[in-house]
Amino acid sequence: MIAKYNLLAVSIIVLFLALYFPCISRSAVESTGEINAKDNNAGTLIAGTQADLIANMIIDMSQAEPGEEIESIRIIVPNGLTIKGKPVKSVKVGEKEVPNFTQQIQENNQIIVTLPTLITLTSRVAIEFTVDVSAVPIPNLQFIIGLIAVNQRLLISSIKPGNADGRVNNDSLTLRSVSATKPLPPTNVKVQPDPNGENDLIITWSKVDEAGGYIIYRNGIEIANVIGKDQTSYTDKDLDPNTYSYTVRSYKTDVLRSDPSASASGTATKDTKAPNPPTIVPELKILEKGIEVSWKPSSSADVVKYIIYRGTSASSVSKIGEVDATKTSYIDAQPPESGSFLYIVGAVDEAGNQSKSSPTQLRQILSGDKPQPNPFTPKSNDPRFNQVTFPSSIVKGGEGTFSVKIFDLEGNLVFEKDVDSGSKEIKWDGKDSNGNYVNSGVYIYQATMGNKNKIGSIIVAK
Repeated sequence: MIAKYNLLAVSIIVLFLALYFPCISRSAVESTGEINAKDNNAGTLIAGTQADLIANMIIDMSQAEPGEEIESIRIIVPNGLTIKGKPVKSVKVGEKEVPNFTQQIQENNQIIVTLPTLITLTSRVAIEFTVDVSAVPIPNLQFIIGLIAVNQRLLISSIKPGNADGRVNNDSLTLRSVSATKPLPPTNVKVQPDPNGENDLIITWSKVDEAGGYIIYRNGIEIANVIGKDQTSYTDKDLDPNTYSYTVRSYKTDVLRSDPSASASGTATKDTKAPNPPTIVPELKILEKGIEVSWKPSSSADVVKYIIYRGTSASSVSKIGEVDATKTSYIDAQPPESGSFLYIVGAVDEAGNQSKSSPTQLRQILSGDKPQPNPFTPKSNDPRFNQVTFPSSIVKGGEGTFSVKIFDLEGNLVFEKDVDSGSKEIKWDGKDSNGNYVNSGVYIYQATMGNKNKIGSIIVAK
C-alpha cells in the first residue's frame, strides 16, 4: 500500500514538471529577479483592479556554455491574477527597448516572451505586463520565471529572488493583494533627540500589521518613505536648532494611505558631536610638485571639509591647508627643506566640530647629496632610523629613471630597486632580496640616474 502511494506521488510530481517545465536541464546560468507593481515599492496590489507589473531580471551568462543562449523568458502568473489578450507592454534589455519581441499566452497562466536577438552576455532585462487582480485579497502571490535557451530548452525552472533593478523596493518574486480600504494610522508616535549629540531627531511609532510602509511628514511636508511594516523608526538628520512637528501615515499602496497619525514634536539641538576621523595612509608620496598626504574618508555623513596640519610633533602642528569633503589627498607644495616632521588630517562637520586624528609617521626630509640616516638600524622601532633613504638629488645632473644597487664588501649584490623619473627617493630597510636582514657592517651603494652615477658607502648597525 505504501509503495502504491509513493508511486502515485512520484507520478503527480512528474506530471507537474512536464506541464510547467518541459525539457528542463541543469545549467550554469544563474539569475536573479524580482516583481514590482509599477509605481508601488511595497509589493502590494489592490484587489479587484487592473495592475501594471514589472519583472526585472539580471541574467548571468558568465558561466554559460554554447547552446545556452537565452531565446525566451517564461513568466508563470499565480492564481488570483488573470492575464488576457497581449499583456506584455514592453521589454528592455539593458537600457534599450526591444521593438520586435513576440508574446504567447499558454495554459496555466503562462506568458512566453521571445526575443528577436539571443541574450549571450550578462544582461539586465525588464518586462512590463498587465494583470487583472481578483476581487478577493490574497496575501501570497508567488511568480515563477524561467529562462528558455535556443531550441526551446528550459534552462532554469525558476530564477532566484533578489534585487535586480538596483532600487530599494519589493526585491522578491512575491506580491500580495489587499482590499481597497486604507490602513489604520500609526499610533504612539514619539520624537526624541539623537542621544549621541548629533543635530538629528529620531521618530518612532507602533507597527501597523496591514501596512506596506510608512510616510513621514515634518511640519506637514512629506520627507521620507519607509518601506516595510516592521520598519518603525526614522532619523531626520542634520537639522537646524529648532522645534519640529511630525506625523506618520501608513500605506498599502501609494493610493491607499491612512489618515495622519497624531502629531509629535521634538527639538533639535546644536550638533556637538565631532565626526569620525579619517584614516591616514601612512606612506607619504614624494612627487615633483611636493609631498602628497592621503587618507580614507571619514565615515560620518556630515563632514564638509578636511584640514591638514604639519609639525615636528603632534602637539606642535600648524595648519597648512584644507580641502572639501570630496577630496582624499593634499599636496604640500612647500615642505621643510630638512628635519623630521609629521602630518595630521582632521575632519570637520557642518557645525564646525573637528575630529581627532592619528598622525602620520615622522617624515625625515633629506638635504644635501647623501643617503640618510647613515648609519641606520634596520630593527629599530623608530621609523626615523630603521631604514635608509636615497634621494634622487644624490645623483647630480642626472635625468630619467632613478635606481640604487647595494653591494657587500665582497661585491655581492644584496639590494636593487628603480623608480620612475617622477619619484624622488628610494628606501632600503636593510633586507636582502630574500627578505632577510643583512649583517651589520659597511655596504657600498651605486645610485644611477640616466647616464650619471654616484658611489658611496653606508653602515648597517644592529
